[in-house]
Amino acid sequence: MEDFYKQAHALAESAEDISGAAQTVVLFRVALERGALEIGMMPTIHLLSKLLTTTFGIMAGDEDISFDGVLDGFDVDDETSH
Repeated sequence: MEDFYKQAHALAESAEDISGAAQTVVLFRVALERGALEIGMMPTIHLLSKLLTTTFGIMAGDEDISFDGVLDGFDVDDETSH
């Protein structure tokens, strides 16, 4: 999963003709579509909610919060610390 993260990040950096906000919309749509195919729409929305909540905790400076284990409880095999 780490390699996929790096590939997606490199693709986003190379897309100079689309704004960061537009890239966010596209990546969010892809995340919804791909997640819905694998685990269903409601679990995907739950996962995205966990990602947002985790991000808020990191932004607030909570050193005990990370993306490790964010996929716990979902029927998937890979995790990343990013």
